[in-house]
Amino acid sequence: MLDVSAILLTDKTAVVTGGGQGLGEAIALNLAAFGANVAVLDIDEGSARRTAERVRETGRRSLAVRADVSLREDVDAALERTRRELGEIDVLVNNAGDLTDPRPALTITDERFDYFLRSNLRSVWLCSTDVARRWIELGRPGAIVNLATTEAIRGCPNWSAYSAAKAGIINLTKTLSSEWGPHGIRVNAIAPDYTPSPGTEFSGRRLNDADPGSLVFRDRPAAGQESLAGVAPFIPLRRYGSPDDTAGLAIFLASEMSAWITGQTIVVDGGSLACARVEGPLPLPMFLDLDD
Repeated sequence: MLDVSAILLTDKTAVVTGGGQGLGEAIALNLAAFGANVAVLDIDEGSARRTAERVRETGRRSLAVRADVSLREDVDAALERTRRELGEIDVLVNNAGDLTDPRPALTITDERFDYFLRSNLRSVWLCSTDVARRWIELGRPGAIVNLATTEAIRGCPNWSAYSAAKAGIINLTKTLSSEWGPHGIRVNAIAPDYTPSPGTEFSGRRLNDADPGSLVFRDRPAAGQESLAGVAPFIPLRRYGSPDDTAGLAIFLASEMSAWITGQTIVVDGGSLACARVEGPLPLPMFLDLDD
């Protein structure tokens, strides 16, 4: 029989990359609420400090570290400092990434494409291999939770570089779970969608402010449009997600409640992907100037 303590993370050390705002902040705070001490890594030191202070307000220990997790030297230094000040790491949440500047594939420069691979995929590789190497050396189990997206599962116009990098996370999750499973290391991913939060202001604002005349409805018949208000009516659960929706799953995957789950990517989207996203493409501008 399951015991309620299986969901708790009491005195475990967790690392959350990109923990300064948005989903990362929510995950850090919820990890603390369930008992973990949390190292908050973020390229913006100020936001990392704010989240760390909020973690400490829950009574847990916390550490704010300025780190660009696409750089090996930053990752090595941040994780070593975490071990030194908070103890051996038990949970890694790879949340950091960049989804800005959506545009058609033909307008993306090689440098911009490489940037998306570094910020969204290479960062997961660097952090995961660092903690796994340590766990294997010490004979310790551990849990890794990677943040992907539904854009990694389906086609998503104007987000090709971002989607490709996130799709790489899903396959990396499967592969690393297979390699590291014999060592007691679990690796899973979360694929959220429609979750406006700081850090996703562009897409969140467009979703929340959509109206019958906006791009999301540009190909729809006029009849009945007056009753539609954005995307939420097309989501089976009839609302946008909140950061806590994603954080709740992160808690589950980090805890012993999911002790026999690894290599999985779990979608958190209110049922949108299951019903084929009938509202159509995201409400993004149709970039037509290939020289932009």
